[in-house]
Amino acid sequence: MAEVYGVLGRLLRREWILQVEDVLAMAGVDISPEVFMGMVILAVLGIPIPTFIFMVRAFPDIALIVSVGVMIFDALVIYVWLRMRIDNRKKQIEEVLPDFLQICAANVRAGMSIERALWFAARPEFGLLSEEVANTTRRTFGGEPFTQALRKLAKKFNSRQLNRTVNLIIEESSSGGEIATLLEKCSSDARQVQILHKEISEMMLMYVIFIVFASCIGAPMLYGLSYQLIGSTNKIWSDINKQNPEGFPKIGAMSSILQPRPPKVSTDDFYKFAIIATILVTFSASMIIAVINTGSWINGFKYAPFFVGLGLAVFFAVTLLFGLVFASLFSR
Repeated sequence: MAEVYGVLGRLLRREWILQVEDVLAMAGVDISPEVFMGMVILAVLGIPIPTFIFMVRAFPDIALIVSVGVMIFDALVIYVWLRMRIDNRKKQIEEVLPDFLQICAANVRAGMSIERALWFAARPEFGLLSEEVANTTRRTFGGEPFTQALRKLAKKFNSRQLNRTVNLIIEESSSGGEIATLLEKCSSDARQVQILHKEISEMMLMYVIFIVFASCIGAPMLYGLSYQLIGSTNKIWSDINKQNPEGFPKIGAMSSILQPRPPKVSTDDFYKFAIIATILVTFSASMIIAVINTGSWINGFKYAPFFVGLGLAVFFAVTLLFGLVFASLFSR
């Protein structure tokens, strides 16, 4: 089956395959880019095409729209999955990078070469970073040039801190500079960045609370109340029309302005609008919260199910509660 995927992947341009290879390396997906793109092609087209054939028979008017929507959804799922893996790997290594560099600096000051310093600093508690550094040093000991191995290591993570550190190590090694001092400085800078991120997150806490309350509680409550008010108003106008089939008497020349009229928004239309608006508002809020907390909107997909679920739950609860309240008022 891998051969079939590979044949499909080779139909794409070579430049695209090379870009996919870099993305897969950053995501930690150990698979050939040609095979991966073949799997993507089958995933993106394999479901929409049968969907289109089925929809043409049952609902011909919307068959193409639904099929294109399914295709976009499949591609979006794959993209989000890759981006979340990339961001997760970046977060894992940046959390331990300051301590790792500090140990490397101590090893260099103890008389080790930079290759051996990296090897002995790759401790199990550093997790993913230790695994990748160990693989890098193994290739170096096997004969691969040190600078080339380091550049491959940097390409496996979408991290500016790691890229900057690798570039500085390569430049300092080629110029014969003080590697230990450089590693200590890089460690200090990485730690300062972590502290700054925590301070910013704490400063933005009140904004996060406000956004969560406004999107998940405030907006759904207003939508639920508005829905019941529209329903009650329509009921009142229905009773008035029954009592006055000919409508209100016209009042002078300004009758077109002063003439009372029933609302033009039906309860069913507003109910659909309220649900769609609640989903959009809560989904947007999850993206904003992700940017504030992690710096990447893609992590908002982790929060989105909780935000959307909470918003819809509040809307339905408020709708039910006010429905009982208004029903008791009109029954008197």
